[in-house]
Amino acid sequence: MTILACGNTAAPVDRDGDGVISATEKAEAQRPGKKFVEGQDYIVLERLRVIDPSGFGQPMEAYSILVPKGWKSQGGITWQVGNPCMVECIKNRVSVTSPDNSMALEIYPVQQWEWWDDQLMLQTQMQQQQNPVFKRCPIAQPMDAAQFLRGPMAQEMGAEVLSVEPQAEMNAVLQEQARQANQQFQQAGVSVENRPSAALATLRYPDGSGGIALCSIGMTVAWMPNYMTGGQSASYTCAANQKVAVRCPAGKEAEARKLLSSVLASFRMNPEWQSGIQRMFNNVAAVERQETAKRAAIQRDAMNHSAELQQRTWEEGQASRDRIAEGWSQTLRGVETWKDPAGGSIELNSGYNEAWSRPDGTYILSNNPLFDPNVAFQESWKKLEKGR
Repeated sequence: MTILACGNTAAPVDRDGDGVISATEKAEAQRPGKKFVEGQDYIVLERLRVIDPSGFGQPMEAYSILVPKGWKSQGGITWQVGNPCMVECIKNRVSVTSPDNSMALEIYPVQQWEWWDDQLMLQTQMQQQQNPVFKRCPIAQPMDAAQFLRGPMAQEMGAEVLSVEPQAEMNAVLQEQARQANQQFQQAGVSVENRPSAALATLRYPDGSGGIALCSIGMTVAWMPNYMTGGQSASYTCAANQKVAVRCPAGKEAEARKLLSSVLASFRMNPEWQSGIQRMFNNVAAVERQETAKRAAIQRDAMNHSAELQQRTWEEGQASRDRIAEGWSQTLRGVETWKDPAGGSIELNSGYNEAWSRPDGTYILSNNPLFDPNVAFQESWKKLEKGR
């Protein structure tokens, strides 16, 4: 999921030393058979298709991302049969590594946990968790994105978190979505509130390499009457919906940011797989509603909304995903929009003057004005224009 790996491209060669690329030199460079160097004159971006080998009766593509040609990937979608936490039944774990192993992109699976501020309720839920009849996500104190990065995610990555940055642009996108949902809850008289957060961390690994990591947390708070105290108590459902890290050589964190930004911008979900996941969540949610029928109405509504909130990871439309990706891209300042004559667009690494695409989802970027893949490779490539 990376669009950066090849570094800067070289400027065209002025063979006669007059400081000008002449028409003759340009014609010579564009003749068939002219040798251009990949990684120097251009880079190639290919779609990595992440597979769910179980799928729904057969292997199926879950989603795809753009990666530099030659990067190797491991992992994919696995189903955790018997996991008591519905959201964690689908494990999305992928590693993408550069040929020299100096850079790696790590995608970590979604996590969900719950908490209650009423001690009696908390003890009751902990006791129920020991009963295999009850299906429950882990119980842990609520955390925002910054706290999660410094704690559980740092342990999962095996890295030290040097600093954490609040992500104003990304938070603005998430909070606007939460504001709309909260407004609907208020209009319906439901005491539920969404509190999303997002953060970016700078990392240091035990081998001395650096890196960055991002995390977004969805927190749902539901209030209910506390008949013991006469006041209210709250339950919390937290989910780490987005957990991505990039390992890089120390001092290359700026490149890692570009890589991460490009990955997020290029994410595309398979609608067929998405629909299957949605049906599965709906079926499980229906069973959960039956099992929780005796609970208080406010608690039930909060639980159902929690399931729907986690469902968004798989079922929200591409338009919403593009808004989130755009928010990250603006934050990381690593991509530019390119448009084709048919009106389509894609966000690719910034810092390049030329771009071409092919129908199979492959892209080429270059700063060499003499390079044209139609001529160099005798293939059909469509030239893109920078978006305004």
